[in-house]
Amino acid sequence: MNFILKFEYKGKPHILEVRPWVQRYKIAFKVTVEEHEITYEQDEEGRLRAISDEPHSSKAIDHGLVGFIAEKIEEAIAGEE
Repeated sequence: MNFILKFEYKGKPHILEVRPWVQRYKIAFKVTVEEHEITYEQDEEGRLRAISDEPHSSKAIDHGLVGFIAEKIEEAIAGEE
């Protein structure tokens, strides 16, 4: 089920819809950030990593924001909001 993240980053409010995407052996999360589709999936240590669905345009996104969103998704799925 989709869920919403609401947060402020560098003084700018963000409201993002997170769409869980169930794959065969794992779950990933798709988020549209500044008009770019990004998939977050767990790495070997269980932390979320971002994979741009459009790698050629990844320079347009604030990488700090991408990492911050990963932390917010982790908090949300752990129930720590």
